[in-house]
Amino acid sequence: MCNLDNHHPVALLPDRLPQTLTEWLKSYSHVQVMSRDGFTGFRQGITNANPSILHVYDRWHFTGNAKKRLDLLLLSIVPSVMTWSEPNPSVREIEMTKAEKRKKQRQEQKWALIQEIQTAHSSGKSISRLAREYELDWKTVKKYLQMTTPPLVHRRKRKTPISPFLDRVIELESQGQTISSIDSLLRKEGYAGTFSAVRTAVETIRRNRKRNDPSTLEHRITRKQLAYWIWSPYHRLSEKEKMDLEQCLKTYPAARPVYEVVQEYREAVDQRDYDRFLVWLRGQLSDSKQPFYSYAKRLRSDLQAVKHAFLLPYSNGVLEGQINRLKTIKRMMYGRAGLDLLEKRVLYRL
Repeated sequence: MCNLDNHHPVALLPDRLPQTLTEWLKSYSHVQVMSRDGFTGFRQGITNANPSILHVYDRWHFTGNAKKRLDLLLLSIVPSVMTWSEPNPSVREIEMTKAEKRKKQRQEQKWALIQEIQTAHSSGKSISRLAREYELDWKTVKKYLQMTTPPLVHRRKRKTPISPFLDRVIELESQGQTISSIDSLLRKEGYAGTFSAVRTAVETIRRNRKRNDPSTLEHRITRKQLAYWIWSPYHRLSEKEKMDLEQCLKTYPAARPVYEVVQEYREAVDQRDYDRFLVWLRGQLSDSKQPFYSYAKRLRSDLQAVKHAFLLPYSNGVLEGQINRLKTIKRMMYGRAGLDLLEKRVLYRL
């Protein structure tokens, strides 16, 4: 068997690549089975070289293309972030941030100082003496002596580049937009500040909402997370994931038919049930409005190779995994090029 991949055909071919794939295959007459992706060039080249070679549609690409189709469908069905609230069974105090903890500590220290000054004054020390001992202005000492409750801090907020856009940030955040998408939209509207300012504004809005209504529990599910749940077999999900999935499908009913189609597809593929898969394929080809119609149409043109993918054990999965590993290592080595080092890192785990 020989593996052929659309993106990496050179990986398994000889050092001197022939002019055509057909020429190369004719020099290897012993080849009987070839695992490949859906690229029509490979299909035609193999057939021209030897019509008796069995084509196997590689399962790695077979399921990968279906997952890409699912991701594309969800782009137009659900937003990037889905949010909803429900009663919080365990209402607890929202933990303060580090900045808020420091602010509270400074206020407590200041009130302790004020009480200490008041005690010293009641014992007979004059205002001028207290001002010298505590290195404070006498007017400040006089103000402290008149206080009966801890001082309230009312600082005037400094105007920043994000200030004119705060209402817009609140609007976008309520729509379920992510921080990155909010930053992108604001820049199109004239915002020229930093990304961290946008992040701080959004996090402040979310934190204040929790404090204003701690009795509700907010859920935030990303489109990517929903795609994973739809793609995964139902029995592999936890109870919480099942509940969140059901809530998403209930909130966005257009996603439910897609979920049912994907689950039917996954069961047929996982069980290697070709007859069941044919039923699924006919269902998708019955109407151009079916969610996986374009995917099914492409498979129909290569149905014999698809059948072999169900019936034969061959796959490019191991090859694709090694290619992905090699690419990851190359990215990790950015700025440290060298074949010797690359070789050592590739062979390190072998």
